Amino acid sequence: MRALAVLSALLLGSPAMACAPAAAPTDGPPIAAVHRHQCGKCHAPPPPGSHSREEFETAFGRHHKRVHLTQEEWQAMVDYLAPSAN
Repeated sequence: MRALAVLSALLLGSPAMACAPAAAPTDGPPIAAVHRHQCGKCHAPPPPGSHSREEFETAFGRHHKRVHLTQEEWQAMVDYLAPSAN
């Protein structure tokens, strides 16, 4: 009977665990959290390096009306997402 209780607890988890919020990823610069939060409100956030700097700048030009970031945050977002020019 005790084995069944232990197995049930493992499979179902404790009530405290069920209510705990998921841990937010902390990898990357601070703008990475803004990227996940702001972009994730409307669509899947594009991964870093998935588009050129120009494509991100053009897309962000359309987002300025909906997403209210400072100019420094917009620049940090482009720098984070766009591949660096070598």
